[in-house]
Amino acid sequence: MCGIAGKVWRDPRRPGDERAVAAMLTRLAHRGPDGDGLVVRGPAALGHRRLKVIDLSDAARQPLTNEDESLWLTFNGEVYDFQALRQKLEARGHRFRSHTDAEVLLHLYEEEGPDLLYSLRGMFAFALWDGPRGELLLARDRAGQKPLHYALTDDALVFASEPYALFADPETLRPEPSWEGLAHYVHYGYVPSPGSGFAGVNKLPPGHLLRWRPGGGPPRVTRYWKPTFRGHHRNAWPGDRRRLTQELERRLEESVDLRCVADVPLGAFLSGGIDSGLVVATMARLRQDPPRTFTIGFGEGAYDERGGARAVATRYRTEHLERVVAPDAVELLPTLVKHYGEPFADSSALPTWALCGMTREHVTVALSGDGADEVFGGYLRHTANQAGRLYGRIPAPLRRALGEVVERLPHRARPHDPLRYAKRFLRAFERDLAGRNACWNAVFKPETASLVLNPSFQERVRGLDPTDAYRRHFDDADATCDDERVLWADFALYQPDDVLVKVDVASMAHGLEVRAPFLDHPLVEWALRLPLEEKFRWTARKRILRRLARKRLGRQAARGPKRGFAVPLDAWFCGPLGALFRELVLSPDSRVAAVFDLPALEQLLLQHEQRRWDWQHELWSVLWLEVWWREVLEGAG
Repeated sequence: MCGIAGKVWRDPRRPGDERAVAAMLTRLAHRGPDGDGLVVRGPAALGHRRLKVIDLSDAARQPLTNEDESLWLTFNGEVYDFQALRQKLEARGHRFRSHTDAEVLLHLYEEEGPDLLYSLRGMFAFALWDGPRGELLLARDRAGQKPLHYALTDDALVFASEPYALFADPETLRPEPSWEGLAHYVHYGYVPSPGSGFAGVNKLPPGHLLRWRPGGGPPRVTRYWKPTFRGHHRNAWPGDRRRLTQELERRLEESVDLRCVADVPLGAFLSGGIDSGLVVATMARLRQDPPRTFTIGFGEGAYDERGGARAVATRYRTEHLERVVAPDAVELLPTLVKHYGEPFADSSALPTWALCGMTREHVTVALSGDGADEVFGGYLRHTANQAGRLYGRIPAPLRRALGEVVERLPHRARPHDPLRYAKRFLRAFERDLAGRNACWNAVFKPETASLVLNPSFQERVRGLDPTDAYRRHFDDADATCDDERVLWADFALYQPDDVLVKVDVASMAHGLEVRAPFLDHPLVEWALRLPLEEKFRWTARKRILRRLARKRLGRQAARGPKRGFAVPLDAWFCGPLGALFRELVLSPDSRVAAVFDLPALEQLLLQHEQRRWDWQHELWSVLWLEVWWREVLEGAG
């Protein structure tokens, strides 16, 4: 796990810009505290910051090259099946200088060219300079676990693991806001790929390859992975639940086993849910030594998951450590914003940051339960869609009347409040299915956004519908029904642009590598083809995972509700966060005044403080944007 950066001139005769890439690497030092490397070949300058995980020797130092130095690679991530690939390559006559997984890519490229991507099993983002062809290749793993940002300027193509690094050299690129990106942020709380919060900066989407030749046309971005939900005909799946559960366990064991290969200490995140619990249970059964497990909690009981985590830790006798996140953790906000680099309103970034910091004090690699909700259907909206089909049979006038009554009821500021969920459901129901799901998890619902966005910003983005980003993935799914299309939209949009960004940035800021067994692509491809009833039906979600959890974690753990990594922002905005909001957002030099109507925002804060309405998520997204504007947009150049 590392940080990568580079710059390739448009003019192929111009020597690579070593100075600019060195400046970019300085901003990525936290991703690779164990060393750096930089190479210039022709118009290309490639850089690397190293976190030692596999092969700790200097032979694994990057950028790496092949025997005749015609190919150069800077790589971030892990290829879990690299040993098997290496054996095949050695049998074909290839000779290796190191024992790192990254070197396998160079020799695979010599054999297969860009098709090497089909052979890789892991998480990665890399840049490869092909000298003889004068071509740059950028690639990202199938699920999007490792990030890659790039920009094509008048003079060059630049890329980096984090957007903040792109602006290290003012002569290369200067930060400007993307109004389209900010419109998406207001809706989702993040900016969907391939866009970003910066004008001219793109994120390479998951499962995609970029190819570009200096002196040629624009980059070509192509997709190399698109799984299918098809193939689960009932005659192929006779309904043998026991057999399917056994196959799931076998595949999970294989995935966990591959991710336990490391030359450094290894542990696991452990929440109160079944996903991380199953990962820990599998580690305990595969390894001789008890796993080290790490949990974050809150003083507010409704948000605290430590009890469930302790139960799993006790069951498997792990070396278990806990830490509590206090309200003063919000003092970290400027640091978080600078590291995330983009507008990013997922408040669980705060406990994730604390969790990664604690974990890195003891291990260098940690396994997580990420990916299970998107693959197996773990979100409330997955079963809400099925309930919606029944609700849709109620005559429209009665539905409208019910919605008006429910809307007037005050919901409580607590996690998983049923009334809050009911309001989300009813507000979005009259839309089509794609629009409904795009709005259920929106930060600012369209009806609220129209009241708080200032007229000039609304004019800038007139004609833009943020839900189109969701529709694009919904319509793109190779699925057999709408419920599967919703699953794919979560996997292709929410997961890589929110969940995985949150984990990657927080972990790499502390020099920690996080591995997600549920995102092993053979496991994902198998799971997507499961019959839908094995994933969710009515009120039951992740059904096949819960069967396995009953076996490995006990009935009580398997029945536990989904909690998520909720943060007590509701109480904090009635205290220190509310004061900070007034100081920054409602000040005369407010930056977000370019987007929002400040008097309208003040009303949201007052309603929240007076407990008349719960606006915690909306307020947090505005506060993050304000700090981002000050710390990153104005401070990055």
